[in-house]
Amino acid sequence: MSFQVSDIFLYSFDGELREVTFRPGTVNVITGSSKTGKTALISILDYCLASGSCDVPEGVIRQTVEWVGVRLVTDGGHIVIARRLPESGRASSSDIFYATGADLAIPEYDDLVQTTNPAGLEGLLSMHAGIGPNVHQPPAGQTRDPLTATIRHALFYCFQQQSEVISNRHLFHKQSEQWIPQAIKDTLPYFLGAVDDEHIAKLATLRRLRQELRAANRRLAEFEAVRGKGLSKAQELLSEARDQGLGRARVDSASWEEQVEALRAVQAQAPIVDDAAVDEIGVEYERLQEQRQELLSELRVERGQLEAARALAQDRDGYSREAHAQQQRLRSIDLIDQDEDDASTRCPLCESELTPSAALPAVQQMRAAIEQLDEQVRAVDDSGPRMESVVQAIERRIDSLQVRLRTNRAELNAIQVENARIQELRDRESRRAHVLGRVSLYLESVPQLEDTSELRSEISTLQRQINELSGEVGDDAIEERLQSILALLGRDMSAWSAALRLEHSEYPLRLDLKRLTVVADGETGPIPMERMGSGENWVGYHLIAHLALHKWFTERNRPVPRLLFIDQPSQVYFPEDRDWEDNSGAVSEDRQAVARMYSLIKRVVTGLNGRMQVIVTDHANIDEPWFQDSITERWREGVALIPDTWITG
Repeated sequence: MSFQVSDIFLYSFDGELREVTFRPGTVNVITGSSKTGKTALISILDYCLASGSCDVPEGVIRQTVEWVGVRLVTDGGHIVIARRLPESGRASSSDIFYATGADLAIPEYDDLVQTTNPAGLEGLLSMHAGIGPNVHQPPAGQTRDPLTATIRHALFYCFQQQSEVISNRHLFHKQSEQWIPQAIKDTLPYFLGAVDDEHIAKLATLRRLRQELRAANRRLAEFEAVRGKGLSKAQELLSEARDQGLGRARVDSASWEEQVEALRAVQAQAPIVDDAAVDEIGVEYERLQEQRQELLSELRVERGQLEAARALAQDRDGYSREAHAQQQRLRSIDLIDQDEDDASTRCPLCESELTPSAALPAVQQMRAAIEQLDEQVRAVDDSGPRMESVVQAIERRIDSLQVRLRTNRAELNAIQVENARIQELRDRESRRAHVLGRVSLYLESVPQLEDTSELRSEISTLQRQINELSGEVGDDAIEERLQSILALLGRDMSAWSAALRLEHSEYPLRLDLKRLTVVADGETGPIPMERMGSGENWVGYHLIAHLALHKWFTERNRPVPRLLFIDQPSQVYFPEDRDWEDNSGAVSEDRQAVARMYSLIKRVVTGLNGRMQVIVTDHANIDEPWFQDSITERWREGVALIPDTWITG
């Protein structure tokens, strides 16, 4: 399973459609002038293939295009993907239209609705590319997480942008971005087939065997822990039992079987705890606690009443003393003689006779007040003995409550002493129960310990299988297969570099996956691409490396799209359009070099019998029938990716 590109299409904000059609299984060239949108095609295609960000250039395209899309060709039909360009200030859009079918046409503008999202699209495209279950486990000691290859990793080998194809330091698409080089190193062995589906199955088997081995080792460790080393475990349990009074016989020098029998005798003993007595003591203690709370409550009430009675008696005594004093002062001056009848007609100061009209009502009132005071003093004096009686009664009740509280405290203390004895008994029985529990656990495991030979044999078999599989899927095995693949790739690269007449083509070439570059093994040592001079060499080595990879991917049916998209490979020869328009003179060496480059692309693609597609956007326009047959569109004299009517309208 894989796919190639049938069409790239765009929709304007008015719903107008622009199609760029390609032929699967052959070389497709879009030739044209600068600033016609050729370079944007890779960004559009990458965005439609589940990119996390939109790298479509700002300017005319962003101003006039609302949706971009691609129609892919698979063995089973077509896949149509359309994606809305993001709004200003946003990195991407989640509005993705996805459809698949035996013979799908490009959808109408009004049919574009979201049917999936970037994550879902990535999974679907990975499936269509044939990417199966895979995982790269980092070497021991490295902290990065395991990595699963997806369609996004496969596209590193499908695109060569204008700035990438002439780079002398970066061989793969987006290799200059952070984290991408490590992702390429981790996933390329899978895409090359050094780590295939059988390898993944073996890894799953290896994980299962290791889990079974860990479980078997745990069971054996449990058995050994129960039995202990020699007779030490049984001896230890018997010693603890004797210390708790559970065992009598000493079997230190006996055999393990005899010690087990002694432990069975210990197990037959049951701990003795008088639960009924303990429960009864607990109930009585709770009753006394409740009684104490009631007595304390009564005592608080009585003490409050005593304080109130004493305060009242104190107030009565004060009032009585003050009233007697006032009474004595009035009597000492003898202003009013209560025994004389005419006291109301006689002046209390000069004792002269007063006329009836001159008699003062105040005198009568004073005499009535003195009489009332005498009555109150007598009433207060009469209440004194009763108040004393009340105070004494309260004090007697308080004394009685205090006696009952002391008795209650004594009873509680006695129960606490008894509880301490019971707790000691409980602690001892708990220790006994703990020892009996350990003895029971040991004895329950004894029948399983009689023969561990079968378990040991299982562990030995598992370990042998693990060792065999580890050798097959280990780093050494993967590295050996990988180096074999790289040697075969290097053979094609060496032959093609000679056909392109590249510098250092007389030496064997190889891909260096640690540095992600092309290396020529010269007589004085390795020569990496960054030390190979001239842009012609850099473009040539990019081209032969990617053609070798795709030839391998295609012939081994590896899960990579059958697509190589290259932008401006002739730029190092003819950066300006007029170079192609100048037909005067003989054919230059640069034109011959470009022709050799395109001839190699054509030959490799033809040799793969329609199973691979190459798309090239370039200034080049070679006057050869085979090249002219490869041209799908010419973007010159006003023809471009974006129609003029979209810009002027």
